[in-house]
Amino acid sequence: MGLAATQARFLGITARKANCEFQSMQIAQQKLSITRELEKATAEYQSALDTTKLIWDPDGSGENTFDLSYNLMMTPSAVNNYAPYFITSRDGKIVLNSKMAAAAEAAGIPKDGCKPTAELFMDFVNNMVRTGGMSETAATACRAIDYDECLKYTGMGAPMMDKTTASAMGINDLIAYVDILIANKDASSNEDRKLAEALTFNFGKDENGEDLWVYKDPDNSREKVYLNLKSSIANKGDANSNYFVRNGNITQDTEFTLSDLLTEDITFAMTGDKVKAGFWQKLCAGLLSVFTGGFAYNAILDWITSGNSTVNLEKCTIQEKALVYCLNDLFNGLGELFDMENATDTDVQAFAYAAQQTMALLGTSKSFPRKRHSVDVFNSTVSEANGINGWASMGAKSNKNYGTTAISLSNLTESFLTYYAQGLNGFDNTYYINTDADMSSYVTDDPYYMWEIGDPSAETTMDMYNAEFYAAMFNNICNSGWTENDQITDKEYLSNSLLNAQYFISSMSSDNYYYQDRYTENGYVAEVVDEEAVTQAELAYTMAKSKLNSKEEKLDIDMQKLDLEISALSTEYETVKQMINNNVEKTFTMFSS
Repeated sequence: MGLAATQARFLGITARKANCEFQSMQIAQQKLSITRELEKATAEYQSALDTTKLIWDPDGSGENTFDLSYNLMMTPSAVNNYAPYFITSRDGKIVLNSKMAAAAEAAGIPKDGCKPTAELFMDFVNNMVRTGGMSETAATACRAIDYDECLKYTGMGAPMMDKTTASAMGINDLIAYVDILIANKDASSNEDRKLAEALTFNFGKDENGEDLWVYKDPDNSREKVYLNLKSSIANKGDANSNYFVRNGNITQDTEFTLSDLLTEDITFAMTGDKVKAGFWQKLCAGLLSVFTGGFAYNAILDWITSGNSTVNLEKCTIQEKALVYCLNDLFNGLGELFDMENATDTDVQAFAYAAQQTMALLGTSKSFPRKRHSVDVFNSTVSEANGINGWASMGAKSNKNYGTTAISLSNLTESFLTYYAQGLNGFDNTYYINTDADMSSYVTDDPYYMWEIGDPSAETTMDMYNAEFYAAMFNNICNSGWTENDQITDKEYLSNSLLNAQYFISSMSSDNYYYQDRYTENGYVAEVVDEEAVTQAELAYTMAKSKLNSKEEKLDIDMQKLDLEISALSTEYETVKQMINNNVEKTFTMFSS
């Protein structure tokens, strides 16, 4: 091979060797890059091992947990025990999502809060349905309950219904239960419909809804006398007349419910005729003897009409008959409510005692000083009757036939329940009845006394849970004010906001008020390792490591090929280089000779 050719070959080997060495350097850089990527993936995986999340642990076991979410805390369910848990800002305002905020704004609730009212509650409920913040079913339950009587203080000091036993409830829940039962009776089961009808009364009517009557003179005349309730009172009063009064207003609408008796002032009044205490005293004496003998709780009217009674409804006044029927219906309804058919002997005896003591109140009366004008006499007597357990009477100076006698059916009902509680509690002096209502201690004034009723239907109970839930929400929104955050429904955003103390959780305390605290203080929210995030991070790390290892293995193979090629080129390089040196030396030797 000539010198020129050898030189050309040498230059080609040199260039190829340099290229291989350059490729080797590139591969080395790529492997270094892979090392950095692997270090990054490892760091991310290590960081993920410390990832936590907030969970909702309803029973504290750690086995039945749920990811913490806004809807979980602000939608009634067994998971939150049908009580709202509020996300609150640092200034205590309740954080609402876009749907609830739209409902609050449309209802006219200021962001700084306001005084809650029944009308505002209905506006809020209706707008919550419109915006999708609550279901129509829950709204129907809210509308069925008297807000002022049953829901006004829910979540603001008043106890909520005990969820551990649906048959135990405070007086406000009991009233709400009756309201819902009656409102839904047409769509309810036969048992619920029967109970709803038993707790609905009609003064002056018999079991068929017909007007009650008596003979004017049972021994000598067949002329019938009816109650003939007046619709109003004349300017100068009415002599020998009967009135049905609700909250001070005379009405001929005589249908009412147990809830009405416990939340309104329902009174029967009459002018002219005096109350015959002897009738009620005889009735009570007879009832005492039959109760002692194990008399059934719901057979008072049956006993009176059986011929064995100490009184005769054929020879009583129409007013006495109307009251006997009214009390009989009341006792029957309460007996159904408290499930006396399946009650213990102690419960039945307590019920019988309450019935006897309540009827004894009709044998007592309190007279008040006479007044000149008969209308004043009527109004004053009705007002005084609402403060008396028994009859209140007042004479008119102008004419004795214009005097008024009245009795509060509401007080009789509250007295019965108080006597019943006395019997159940061993006749202690916690609750008691005196002639003056102000000197009495009614059990119905104690919101914490728990009433055991018959097995309530799941549907009615659920309606009560829903109504209480949204009432507590509304009351606290009005009390604390509200703010909108449309990101609050995002689980990650909510969790970060709580972990970073941007927001807090307000929950109901033992005093039935809501208090703001850190997320870990309410007993249900816990911070735990996010196993799902760890698993995903581990999967991502494994995949990344596998890809990097595969890439590194390919680079190793390429590097080995280059090393072999560089080694071969180095050998050839030395050989050609020696050939060039030999050719040069031979040429110089030839010319030098």
